[in-house]
Amino acid sequence: MRRGARLRAACSRGIGHGGAFRGRNALRRPSPPSRPTKAFVLFATPTMSTAAIVFWFSGSLIVYTYAAYPLLVAALSRLRPPVASPLPSDAELPRATIVMAAYNEAARLPEKIRNLRALDYPAEKLDILVVSDGSTDGSADVIAGLAGVRVLAYAQRQGKAHALNLALQHVDTEFVVFCDVRQDLAASSVRRLMADFSVPGVGAVSGELVHRASGTQTGQSIGLYWRYEKWIRKSESRLRSTVGATGALYAIRTRDYHPLASDTILDDFEIPMHIVRRGQRTLLEPEAYVYDSLQTQSAAEKKRKIRTLTGNFQTFSRNPWLFSPWQNPVFLQFLSHKVFRLIVPYALALALISSALAPSWFYRAALALQLGFYLLAAAGQWLPATRNNKLISFAHVFFDMNVAAIVALLHFVSGRVSAKWEKT
Repeated sequence: MRRGARLRAACSRGIGHGGAFRGRNALRRPSPPSRPTKAFVLFATPTMSTAAIVFWFSGSLIVYTYAAYPLLVAALSRLRPPVASPLPSDAELPRATIVMAAYNEAARLPEKIRNLRALDYPAEKLDILVVSDGSTDGSADVIAGLAGVRVLAYAQRQGKAHALNLALQHVDTEFVVFCDVRQDLAASSVRRLMADFSVPGVGAVSGELVHRASGTQTGQSIGLYWRYEKWIRKSESRLRSTVGATGALYAIRTRDYHPLASDTILDDFEIPMHIVRRGQRTLLEPEAYVYDSLQTQSAAEKKRKIRTLTGNFQTFSRNPWLFSPWQNPVFLQFLSHKVFRLIVPYALALALISSALAPSWFYRAALALQLGFYLLAAAGQWLPATRNNKLISFAHVFFDMNVAAIVALLHFVSGRVSAKWEKT
């Protein structure tokens, strides 16, 4: 009897509280809420979910840009045979003109001319044309009397792009070779550039910039970066085409010259890319050596890098076709090698912030590693003596490169863009 009464009371409570008969379930104690699994902790709230997504997206971009893309292009390039172009004989060599823009280079020009005259190239087939861009130190007078050297000079400094445009109006040879005053060319460099034009479809050929050894660890870290950069360029060249050329030495057919806006910063990026747009290739000739002294001072290297990256932004803004896969034959290489590197600084910042917000030991460990890396970079910046340590030197150089990308964007947006280069 009592049992029946308890059952009727329980049924009444079930109906009264929920309006539906719950039967025996009404007698059971409610189970405690289950704890989220460790995997679920990563996405426990909208904020945490966003932080995790941002972290992995940012990290993936960084890894792809500096590791996955170089490995991918290196692997794909091995599917294509290397360019085989035997050195032409003197009789087979075409006529070419070496063009240099110079500003206040009176001290360097005589040695540079001697270097060019020592090239393994028939003198009667190689002209030398120097444009003095508003020099005030008598640069034009120093070489005006030298045999085989033509000089164009004007009083008002205009910048390198203007100098090149003027020079090309006075070039009557089939090929033109661009180089700078500062670097020394190997004896066979121009001959090797010309050899690659025998390959069908080649419209531009870049030399191989070799940095002379530096005794400082910072210099070695910068040198390591350049070796890494050249490895990528060699792979791109073998696969199809490099994205730009080495400004210290590159050659094109004179008819393919693309006149530059007078304030253009990067002729060695814009001219080759317009040639690539027309369906031709830009190759890197690994044995056309041009030698330069490595900038061992981080400030000098940063200044050079800021100018180069500012020039990238300038070229992007003036050539929107670069961002079209239908108009840019090297669209993937362009995005991966040029554009993504300019986005990496912001991806690094997002990775740091998101790893601080995401609630997991994994993200805490990632945060600690990032903070440790930036502490090493700070040590390299503020304690120069620590740069002798390889890890500190690497962190310092890498950090400086990414800061340079941010500064370059600020320079471009604020209009601090000048085509007038300064000697380094």
